[in-house]
Amino acid sequence: MPGCVEKRQFARTEISAAIQYRIAGAEVLHEGSMGNIGGGGILLWAEQELPIGITLYLFIHTDELADIELEVMATIVRIAPTKQDGRFGYGCRFEALYTNPHAG
Repeated sequence: MPGCVEKRQFARTEISAAIQYRIAGAEVLHEGSMGNIGGGGILLWAEQELPIGITLYLFIHTDELADIELEVMATIVRIAPTKQDGRFGYGCRFEALYTNPHAG
């Protein structure tokens, strides 16, 4: 858009894929979906309402990422202003990224 300044440090790739996540300190896994991913973070769509600043563990496996399984620690830094299909959108910043030791 003309006149807009891009604040992201990394480019994003649009990917629609199912992922699982859990809140730090909790054991329950929740289902969500990925809207996009970049070198610094991810857009997570989830039915659960979550606050900015909370730490999540994301479990990502998609063929679009060369069939790699990742476990990511991320912090919610932004909430999308509108819901999509009844789900909240969360801009999450990567804090730590691990390849899944149980993959393959």
